[in-house]
Amino acid sequence: MQNSTQPYGVVAKVCGIGTVEAAEAAVLANADIIGLIFATSPRLIDMDTAKAIAQTVRAHEKDTSTPEIVATIPSLCTDTEEQLDTAAYFVECANRILQRRHELGRPLIAGVFQNQDAEHVARIARSVPLDLVQLHGTEPPEMAQLISVPVIKVFHVDDSFSVDDTNDMLRRRCHSLILLDTKVAGTAQQGGRGVQFDWNIARALADKGVPFVMAGGLTPDNVEQAVAIGRPWGVDVSSGIETDRTKDPAKIHAFVRNSKTSLSSTM
Repeated sequence: MQNSTQPYGVVAKVCGIGTVEAAEAAVLANADIIGLIFATSPRLIDMDTAKAIAQTVRAHEKDTSTPEIVATIPSLCTDTEEQLDTAAYFVECANRILQRRHELGRPLIAGVFQNQDAEHVARIARSVPLDLVQLHGTEPPEMAQLISVPVIKVFHVDDSFSVDDTNDMLRRRCHSLILLDTKVAGTAQQGGRGVQFDWNIARALADKGVPFVMAGGLTPDNVEQAVAIGRPWGVDVSSGIETDRTKDPAKIHAFVRNSKTSLSSTM
């Protein structure tokens, strides 16, 4: 599935960006998506910094005449729902997002939220502005319909997780992308913990032909193996590109490079 829909290789998402310098490193590394954390987290970003990062990233844009173009993606996806089965629907959504990323010539900017109300999320999405929103908590799928940009919905994976038991994950007319991340027991704060899950669980979703992003304990050293086993559409990293809890430009470059080469090396 990836070969026919991903001529640019596996999508690389670099999350927890907190400085203009780290954002610039991600742009230069050819990351596809940059994640800014607006949920409770050690990587929580303030609005002034978020806007400065967005301005830095958008300075690399090929066409600055249409700053809101990604906001049209949800309708492009949902307009074709009746003609597409579930897998084809999510492929269409993923392809539209990837197409816009390459038309813009710069990474898309995603804001990460966790169990925050839709009005708050929408306000930040407009203010920064964001290209994508990631819902990282237990938000209902319908919340995505209240947000004007494409939504990445996270589903947390433990050993009992099964893609066949999660109807919300494959619901159409809600989120545009699925992200699988490790469920960490004993804490309300999920994500950015550097904990892996069994990549074979993710492979079950790939076998259905559904594109998804895979997170959880990924690093420059293990991302190729993760792609070989899980066969994701994209990979997401935060703590795995840090040194002493600070984003490391060399690790950012290595992660993106290894992500982009992993597809051809495992096919």
